[in-house]
Amino acid sequence: MGTKAKCSSFRIWHSIAMEFKLRVLIVDDEPLVRSLLTEVVRSLGYETKSADSASDARKVCQTFDADVAIIDVDLGPGPNGFDLATNLRAVNSAIAIIFLTNLVEPKLAGRSGKELPSGFAYLVKSRMGETGVLNEVIRQVSRGKGSDYRDDLNAKNPLSELSRSQLDVVRLVAQGKSNEEIAEIRGTTIRAVRMILVRAFQALDIDEEAGPEKRVQAAIKYLKTAGPTK
Repeated sequence: MGTKAKCSSFRIWHSIAMEFKLRVLIVDDEPLVRSLLTEVVRSLGYETKSADSASDARKVCQTFDADVAIIDVDLGPGPNGFDLATNLRAVNSAIAIIFLTNLVEPKLAGRSGKELPSGFAYLVKSRMGETGVLNEVIRQVSRGKGSDYRDDLNAKNPLSELSRSQLDVVRLVAQGKSNEEIAEIRGTTIRAVRMILVRAFQALDIDEEAGPEKRVQAAIKYLKTAGPTK
């Protein structure tokens, strides 16, 4: 699409946003991110309110009837973004949900996509540099088409093939934990940890003949996808 066409498209959708004035709630615990995101969304023609936590967001929604909520998954201490989305949807079944996060996989925050509110969009924050992405997703998710925007289902994400228990064990491997330490942390047996790792290595397509290097390869795949562990 040429520059003129892009500008024309932006003007059209900006006019539509102004006419219908979609109300967008932005929830992020990082002040700079929250401020910049609010400014960007407002510049697109939407009415905006922001909150820095789940409890703050619930208070805002008492006087602000949001059509769309853009929610970070990691909101610091207390309920996370998934908890908040479930709560908002229970109060307002029509609210559209966009998870905007650094986590490439919901299971990294203890949930699978199947456990989240229906019709949600899931975007990694690194995509915010792509022209028009946020505006496109806001428009489409408000029409019930959030499932078309699911970065967590990206085929390039090897962690999506892992179960939550496998993901948790691989995360601990990436932290340098031994099987004995992992068993103690998880309150299980060393044998159970070994069995989980066998299945995790298979899911990550790690060669069975790799020997001790399997743990290193699993850790590298985890860190490349999820980033440094805490």
